[in-house]
Amino acid sequence: MALCSDPVFVVTKGGRRACVENFLDYERAKSVANSIINSVKNFDKPHSSNSVKIVKTKFPHKIR
Repeated sequence: MALCSDPVFVVTKGGRRACVENFLDYERAKSVANSIINSVKNFDKPHSSNSVKIVKTKFPHKIR
């Protein structure tokens, strides 16, 4: 996989990819992240490995 010409946003949970999509729009990534956060709150105990973040990168293939 090659370098993306424009940065993309990747939603991660605990440092690992939580969604297979790469988002060009931060607001769309935020919407998906909020959906995942609500699911985590309902099913998982609070823990640092459950942290959901949005990562801006030109190397989305490196986030597993």
